[in-house]
Amino acid sequence: MKRTRFPGLIDIVQVSNPEDIRELVRHRQVDRRFDGRWPLLNGFLLGRVLRALSLHGRRLPTLRSRDDQDRNVGQESLWEKLNDRAASLTATNPDVQLLAHWLHGLGNDSELGILTQQAVGRLFVASYTADSASWEAALILNAAPNAKGIAAFSPRFKRRVKMAKQMLADKVNGDLAGLHGTGVALHNLVKGFHRMRLLYSDISRRSEWTHEAIGKECLFAPTVVLRQATAASEQSECPYHKNTVFLLELGSAQRHSDAKDMVFLNETWSRCPAEKWVPALLEAVWKCACDIGAEPLRGSISQPAHGRSQTETV
Repeated sequence: MKRTRFPGLIDIVQVSNPEDIRELVRHRQVDRRFDGRWPLLNGFLLGRVLRALSLHGRRLPTLRSRDDQDRNVGQESLWEKLNDRAASLTATNPDVQLLAHWLHGLGNDSELGILTQQAVGRLFVASYTADSASWEAALILNAAPNAKGIAAFSPRFKRRVKMAKQMLADKVNGDLAGLHGTGVALHNLVKGFHRMRLLYSDISRRSEWTHEAIGKECLFAPTVVLRQATAASEQSECPYHKNTVFLLELGSAQRHSDAKDMVFLNETWSRCPAEKWVPALLEAVWKCACDIGAEPLRGSISQPAHGRSQTETV
């Protein structure tokens, strides 16, 4: 753990070791209340993130406390729903087929974003249709928490973020979990498909990968998630104070052996509801792509009539 502390100015701890992260998230006093805005730079950091990942004053589920009952009920309900969807994911699924064709050599980065967003969106609205505008909105929202400098406070920037959130929220009927899924979480899944396409392109080794192994190999954790201390304590000889902000560097932690739990924070109160659905989607897409054949297809990705989406370059 690496701590940066200047009294009254900043108090932040960066945590990238999987064991330290596991222990830390078990601490009752390490939470997502985010009600302490001091020291000064801690407040700036939290304010920027909370503004970006809230809609009309309501935080997205990934920024809500362990004691938030609405979050708890919603998370459990979504977990069960996605587990059911994971069990039924097969190569006959239209979104699986479209992603498999992209993997097979059709489509650019923008098209992958659109197809992934559409697959995630249909977990919340069956008729969800992604397009270049909704994908651009997801890019804007994903970048918003990390915006720095004067530009981050400009009216134009704030207006763009607000419009992006509203567009994405409208497409999932205001479901905040759906907004997070189609605007933030999907970017880790996009990384997974990029990794999968690289592996698929190696024809000499393609057959060595089972779809179960691919489902693990192509998982990507969020780069960083935030927690804040609600009381003083100590971990691994690193004391912390009330309001200390923790940057849990899950992306770095995931690279350690036996640290795949960093992707979804399995067995913790804040586990991701998609912990089974995401690997199931990756496995289904790989299997479908392998069934298509060895020769790359030509042309452009065509959408089924019930789920047509635009695929222009953003």
